[in-house]
Amino acid sequence: MKNPVQQDLLRKKVPPDSFGFETTAELPQLWKPLGQDRVLSALNFGLDVESHGYNVFLFGPPGAGKQTTATGVIEEFAKKGAVPDDWVYVFNFEEEEKPRAIALTPGLGEEFRDGVAHLVQWLIEEIPKVFQNELYIKEKEEVFRKNQEAKNEAFQSLEELANVHSFIVQRSAEGLALIYGKDNEPLSPDDFEKLTDEEKGVIQRSRDILQEKLRETINLVKEIDQQMQESLKELDNRYAMSAVGQEFFLLEDKYKGFPRVIQYLQALKKDVLENIARFRTDSRDGPPIPLLPFFPRDEGPGELVKRYKVNLLVNNKGLEHAPVVFESNPNHHNLLGRMEYRAQYGTFFTDYTQIKAGAFHRANGGFLVLSAREVLLNPFAYEAMKRILKDQEIRMEEIGEQYRLISTTTLRPEPIPIRTKVVLLGTQWIYYLLQQYDEDFHKLFKVKGEFVSEMEDTDDNRMCYAYLVANQCAREGLIHFSRKAVAYFVEEGFRMAEHQKKLATHFLGLCDLVREASHWAKIAGQSVVDETHVKKALDQIKYRSDYLEKLLGEMITDGSILIDTEGTVVGQVNGLSVYDMGDYAFGKPSRVTARVFLGKEGVINIERESELGGRIHNKGVLILQGFFGARYAQRVPPTFGASICFEQSYGGVEGDSASSTELYALISAITDIPLRQDIAVTGSVNQMGQIQAIGGVNLKIEGFFNTCKAKGLTGTQGVMIPQANVQNLMLDEEVVKAVNEGKFHIYSVSTVDEGLEILTGMTPGTANEFGDYPEGTLNARVVSRLERFANQWKKLHTD
Repeated sequence: MKNPVQQDLLRKKVPPDSFGFETTAELPQLWKPLGQDRVLSALNFGLDVESHGYNVFLFGPPGAGKQTTATGVIEEFAKKGAVPDDWVYVFNFEEEEKPRAIALTPGLGEEFRDGVAHLVQWLIEEIPKVFQNELYIKEKEEVFRKNQEAKNEAFQSLEELANVHSFIVQRSAEGLALIYGKDNEPLSPDDFEKLTDEEKGVIQRSRDILQEKLRETINLVKEIDQQMQESLKELDNRYAMSAVGQEFFLLEDKYKGFPRVIQYLQALKKDVLENIARFRTDSRDGPPIPLLPFFPRDEGPGELVKRYKVNLLVNNKGLEHAPVVFESNPNHHNLLGRMEYRAQYGTFFTDYTQIKAGAFHRANGGFLVLSAREVLLNPFAYEAMKRILKDQEIRMEEIGEQYRLISTTTLRPEPIPIRTKVVLLGTQWIYYLLQQYDEDFHKLFKVKGEFVSEMEDTDDNRMCYAYLVANQCAREGLIHFSRKAVAYFVEEGFRMAEHQKKLATHFLGLCDLVREASHWAKIAGQSVVDETHVKKALDQIKYRSDYLEKLLGEMITDGSILIDTEGTVVGQVNGLSVYDMGDYAFGKPSRVTARVFLGKEGVINIERESELGGRIHNKGVLILQGFFGARYAQRVPPTFGASICFEQSYGGVEGDSASSTELYALISAITDIPLRQDIAVTGSVNQMGQIQAIGGVNLKIEGFFNTCKAKGLTGTQGVMIPQANVQNLMLDEEVVKAVNEGKFHIYSVSTVDEGLEILTGMTPGTANEFGDYPEGTLNARVVSRLERFANQWKKLHTD
């Protein structure tokens, strides 16, 4: 029989002796990404470039280890970065709704907060004591005495002038009044009427003079009282500063290198002095709450000092290098921070102390890793992220403000400048969708890195597998692998990659296999994971998911699904399909049939006509027709109709891997030459008659092998695959054993003619220079039957 695949090509073996250790416990914990050189290059470049817009987007299939790789590289890179500043928000004494942001060197934020808190506590405790000091009381009494003397002097001057003009100055609740009198007795209205007009005129002129003097005296008294208040304020301030001035000086001296801190402390000192009276109440909690809750509460010292608190927004005291932040729930608030509210008097209030940091605050000066999918799923998050990256500052705003019908007063915190490198993790389609439809995307994410699904088979990459196992076991406390287990683990990497020269880089699947193999070793009471435990893990993974595979196998065995594994049949051949369930895939044979009749319909694709065929499958059928016409219809046009069908297929057919199978069935139907049913076929065909590679070759072979095993192995059964797929063979050890024992066979073909010879046992034949095939060959019989169809058609239409 032609073209059997050599047994050593059925499965690539990894010698355990190729590893220079007994168990992975001997290996150092080296973190090495699995074959992601492009990603590492892109990531290191993006992290190193400081220009605006050089953020990074890493994309690859799920389970490729994007987050693990990104965080590992970034954390190593971050060690070269300096610890960024702390950030605090403080009260803005000029514009209360606009809290001020202050940057401090790492660790000083906490010290500044505690220092101001100590200062405020000192104010509350010491200022009331100062005002009980005897010296203060004496100086205050002296101010009052001088005030009283000055006012008495002013009133005495007024009274003396009044006496000169025979007026009396009377004091009442309404104020001062000028009354004309004689001998220090007020003149009655009746006596006043008895005076002459000349006397009345003199009195009125005197009254006008005194009235002017009275106004001057009242103004003077006001000035004296104002001077007293100023003196009292100066006295209060002087004594208050004598108690707490040193505390202010110490803080100002400590933070003299921070101009914004000095400005804040000076504003705080000014506010304390302007509100010094509130510290003299001896009530730190203010007066009792009124009976009506909607009445505002008077501020005592306890209420006043709330605005002296320092809101430590970002504290980088514990960091040793630039921060690396991964935000798993990147909604608007978690990215930009939030302003929390508290209930009070039946409504909600907020202030600058309720401002909470977001991921961008914590990652400022470092690196922020986000899932692109999660960012896009959270409303407003993507646009907020872009705005931060474009403006290079964090501007906190309530997202509900823009949707309110009535504008309300709320906080507008001062924006904080940022210097953050953002790394987005996503899939390929998300990356290209954003690139296509978001005009800002390529401006903000100029560096891309694509995770590959496989890597070259080298000694270094095999050791990467070993290091992966060692790290996983050390990090999670798993049982270490023997070198035999590692060798089999590497073999599974070949199988996952479906290539004998490639190793899979599916990080999640490989890590799960390490965990499960360790589990079965623990159940078995072993101290080292052996290859049997790796096999056990793989078997159990399959067992948990292969219910449908077993069910279809039983239906084939009991005849519910018709599959022949022996004999020969005209126009019928076993194709091979892969059923992909998402987390599990398996192969099964499918019966492909063709029927031929006289007509002009050509090849009828029943799957397409019933809308069960996919576009790629339909394309494969059209290519089949192109090859058939080019080879066999050079002398006479096709005058036949043929229907091709996947029997008992109700869920749709996609892919072109069965196009060669359909071609074999069609040629068999035309020539009445039977095809072997013990050989299953896979492979696509091009218009030149070459057999092309297909996917899932291992699953397809194993699927037909399991069917033959269930129905009984005869020693003649096998699978015919494209020659190009030999390098993809990593068959189950049971299949390899059966082939070695001659119970099952694998054939490789590169042309349609090679496949026809295996299926029919006939020589296809090669056309001569005139296009004629040798007598007795299969191709000659095809041409002969087509000519017969043409003659019959001509005769029918001539008659």
